[in-house]
Amino acid sequence: MLRHHFQTACRFVSGLLAVLVAVTCLSGCSLFVMAGKMLFGDPKIDSTFKERTGVDLVDEEKTLLVICRTPYTVQNSMPSLEYDLTDGILRRLKQRKIKTVSPDKVAVWMDENGGEIGNPSLLAKDFDCDFIAVVEVSSLSFYEENSRDMLRGHASGSIRAFEVKSTEGDDSKRASLVYSGEFTSQYPEFSPVSIHSVSERTFQKQFLNQLATQISRHFHDYRMSETVQ
Repeated sequence: MLRHHFQTACRFVSGLLAVLVAVTCLSGCSLFVMAGKMLFGDPKIDSTFKERTGVDLVDEEKTLLVICRTPYTVQNSMPSLEYDLTDGILRRLKQRKIKTVSPDKVAVWMDENGGEIGNPSLLAKDFDCDFIAVVEVSSLSFYEENSRDMLRGHASGSIRAFEVKSTEGDDSKRASLVYSGEFTSQYPEFSPVSIHSVSERTFQKQFLNQLATQISRHFHDYRMSETVQ
């Protein structure tokens, strides 16, 4: 009996040492994520939208309309930024089986309405959707502070989601605020990259991909390992 307990203890210690050795070989955020995965598996993280509203967009087959707004100062140098960011978010949502509204149709609607969102209920009237998400990017930059030789993406902003419901007594629709949140993003997380190692355009695309991924996670579930950069 004592021999059996001793062998069991040895196997436990050996396994623990293997985990510790693996952990010491990792760096940054991935150290904790991968070590946790070894011990506990790869847990699923519920979206903050689902946590706060109780609505699972996938299981309940809800349709989401997404609009992104960016600072005018950035639009001047990157006219397609809003569309590119919106498209990036929608592609990720569709990969997670969330039904979405075509960004092309929304872009046409925006052009016909002076480029402003105004009251989301106006969108609700013209589109067949269950929720409307408005992403407001308040600040966006691609350079490290006080440097033109080092690239690092910085962004911050807010996300609001409105539920679309029919108004009792008539055929009109109303969009009511049901979710609000904020986001900040920094890419790369730990250190900037030199402009001599990657072109500015390539870096901008990489950062916008990261930003689109981060924003989309407000609306879909994901695994802990997906957060490792």
